[in-house]
Amino acid sequence: MPTTAFVRSARLSWLTTAPVVTAIALADVAVTHYAYEALVAPEFSYLRYAYRSPDPLYYAIALALVVGLALVMPRRLERPSHWITWVIFVITVVPSVIIPQIAPVLSPGDSVELAGWIAGSFLLVATLGTRRGLREFLPVRPLSQRTFWPLLFALWAAMHAYLLLTVGIRLSLPSIDDVYGVRAALQTEKADSPALEYTVSWLAGFIDAAMMIRGLWFRRWLWLLAGVLGPLYLYDIDGDKTALLSPVALVLAYFLLRRDRPAGSAVMLAAPVLSTASMVADLVFFHDTELTSLISRRVFITPGLVSTGYVAVFSNIDKARLGHSVLRWLFPYPYPVEPADLVGALFFDRPDTHANASLLADGYANFGYPGMLGACVILVVLLWAIDDATRGLPAGFSCLLFLVPALTLAESGVLTSMLTGGILFALVFCALAPRTGWPSVPTGGPQASAAGPGDRVPGSEPVARIRAEETSIS
Repeated sequence: MPTTAFVRSARLSWLTTAPVVTAIALADVAVTHYAYEALVAPEFSYLRYAYRSPDPLYYAIALALVVGLALVMPRRLERPSHWITWVIFVITVVPSVIIPQIAPVLSPGDSVELAGWIAGSFLLVATLGTRRGLREFLPVRPLSQRTFWPLLFALWAAMHAYLLLTVGIRLSLPSIDDVYGVRAALQTEKADSPALEYTVSWLAGFIDAAMMIRGLWFRRWLWLLAGVLGPLYLYDIDGDKTALLSPVALVLAYFLLRRDRPAGSAVMLAAPVLSTASMVADLVFFHDTELTSLISRRVFITPGLVSTGYVAVFSNIDKARLGHSVLRWLFPYPYPVEPADLVGALFFDRPDTHANASLLADGYANFGYPGMLGACVILVVLLWAIDDATRGLPAGFSCLLFLVPALTLAESGVLTSMLTGGILFALVFCALAPRTGWPSVPTGGPQASAAGPGDRVPGSEPVARIRAEETSIS
């Protein structure tokens, strides 16, 4: 008689077949195209979301690139590198290949050239970054459950207390259209205080999410509540729209990742499902495009338009060459503002817009198309380090930890994501996380480990013991 885990795995096996992966990839492109042409472009043309009919040949090439990448991606999510690669593929790569073909910014020839470089660069990530190139390379010094989680809670409380004392709190949350004023006000304060910059970035990029994940995985609902309130507070003071979506994304991801070796294409399936649901909800219940704008436009379309904008701007001016960042000692930076602000002013015609870019667009801004390739090479090594640091942790828990950092890579450069985005902080977190005392996942049975063959993985401890140890911090 088949085990429960085998039955669950069989239910998802159809999602891993090549025809189904191809169909999901084409559905993702079709829904994105429809949303852009029918709803986003007519409503937001003043923000450069205009539409043009794609060149049939070049569009077919773009579709082939999307499908081809989807077919070489890991079919099942067995470790964090698989999860991160799928998230970046869905949120960054697919839009950055498709949107240039239907946005009247670059010529059709330049658009398909951009698509080819993006696909070719990301192919390194899909094939090499998911292969566990490092094994027991990073030192792991796990703490006990009794010590580790109180330290996380104390850090979370101290950082939020610092923000409350430094920034304060607004009496009402800003509206979606009012976030730029709130963001500009906090940016001024960040410029005078590096500690404030890192506090906001680390809370948004990792710590609040870790609190939520702790609550979900261990069913500690006060931790879950704290993890939800944190992003709402950051939206209140910083106008970060991602903070509104990250708790919802974490809950949805939790129900996928609690399964044993879930299908990677399920991540891609979420894109057309969520976009379609937002369009239907707007049509039936709200009679506007608010949800479509928040979900379909912002999450699944804007990264592609921004990538197009970066190429349009930096193809005609000197590249940044990281002169505003780690290579300022080598290359003088020729502009008065950062690349994101430059694109906001020159492409979107909005000097107050900080046009966050993915690691691919950021790579182009710095070194052109070879910069895209270089950013992906760095990401490959980073994925190896993440897999190594999470060895011995439950695979689903490890993947959940890197959801928000993966989203950060979709809207900032790889070096920025590592430092202010919290990825290096997450690596330290994983190196210190307990390797014993993990409860069974809600579907029953121990979650598959992130470790590979030959890795030393301690056993689990009874759930009752864990809860007895945690009474004082719940």
